[in-house]
Amino acid sequence: MTINHRAEAERHLSKASFMTGDGPHDFPVNPALSDFHLRAAQVHATLAAGETQAADVASYRAAIAAYRYALIRHVAEGLGLSETDEAHQHAKGLARHLDDVGLNVDDEVEYHLTEYVGMDHKTALKSPSARKAEWDDTPPF
Repeated sequence: MTINHRAEAERHLSKASFMTGDGPHDFPVNPALSDFHLRAAQVHATLAAGETQAADVASYRAAIAAYRYALIRHVAEGLGLSETDEAHQHAKGLARHLDDVGLNVDDEVEYHLTEYVGMDHKTALKSPSARKAEWDDTPPF
């Protein structure tokens, strides 16, 4: 059973606000009980803020995982499916930059190349013109 801490904080605040009258010098009906409700409201408000932060962190983690997968896919398909040497160099440059900033994606790229592109990692590292030259030199049987 989960507690809606925001609703609980509002409930405690409403209970703490009962006054003896409408004037500026009126006191709460029960000062000790008002103090209890104000403290409980503060606790629930703090917990409600923590729930919001936890939800934000979870959404940030999901976004980072999606962006990481997009980078892996982009590098793998850039290496394996590029038709020009320039596009291939851009994919290699992105892979090198990710390594430089501490985001090594080599294993995931190799897996993506093998499973989805259908190409060996070593073959994908060669430029499209070098792969074409190899295929042209290879006899058909």
